[in-house]
Amino acid sequence: MADLEELVRQGEGIRNRKLKLFGLRVSGASIFGLFALLSTIIGSLYGGFLLYQKVESLASLDLGEISSQMKKTSGAVIRIEEHANAIKIELKKDMTDLRNSQWNLESKVDTKLQSVDTKLTNYDNKLDRFEIKVEQTKVDMNKRIQESLDNPLAN
Repeated sequence: MADLEELVRQGEGIRNRKLKLFGLRVSGASIFGLFALLSTIIGSLYGGFLLYQKVESLASLDLGEISSQMKKTSGAVIRIEEHANAIKIELKKDMTDLRNSQWNLESKVDTKLQSVDTKLTNYDNKLDRFEIKVEQTKVDMNKRIQESLDNPLAN
């Protein structure tokens, strides 16, 4: 425990100690303050140097060249826009042609379906009439057969 108290006392003593530097007596806090001041000055000088470099690089830009490049780019954008509009018009025309072709195809299919439906209806009607004739013929045949069987002269 005594060693710990001795260490604490020595630590407290460091705070009050002063060093001689270039003939001046300075404390630890003043050394840190001086270090902070020097760091701030050096950092400001470095930041100013970087800012100066940026300003110089901006000042050396050729604005005429940039302007001509922008005009070229603008012309290219206008040409691309014209091509896009032409493609858009062609696509609309193609879509209209496809829609008309679809409608024509649907119309032809509907016409064919109606024709087939009409033919089926006609065949169905003919089949019904044929079945009626067959029934009538069957009835007539049965009647004749019965008459022939009932005829006493037939034996």
